Amino acid sequence: MKFSALITVASAIAAATAAPVDISPAPANELQERANNGANCRYKRPGAYNEFRVTIWGPWAQDNTWGRGLLDNLRGQCGVISEWQFYYTGGGTGVATFRGTIFCDAKRVQDAIWLASGPTNAVVTCTFDL
Repeated sequence: MKFSALITVASAIAAATAAPVDISPAPANELQERANNGANCRYKRPGAYNEFRVTIWGPWAQDNTWGRGLLDNLRGQCGVISEWQFYYTGGGTGVATFRGTIFCDAKRVQDAIWLASGPTNAVVTCTFDL
């Protein structure tokens, strides 16, 4: 009996002294960065694989990592990525081209783009080229 009362009191003290959680909205500059992040994805299926061209812009494209975060996330979502190329076109825009297996579909590439562009997360739709 005394033990359960002691636990109840200890729990109440812990709850009363816990640090408050900050639930304030994101800072304005973070929201502005999110609004300026973007990506465009196009792909085709010329054989037993998919070829992608991803154009990125905004703060996440200007980190001078040459698409490394995108490549890491593509490998995590798709597995094998081949023929990887990344270049900057100027004006804060980067372009990635690569091949993935049929398993590496548009949804997986979109997820990789979203993950790579964090914390402001660009939302993108991959369009199939005929």
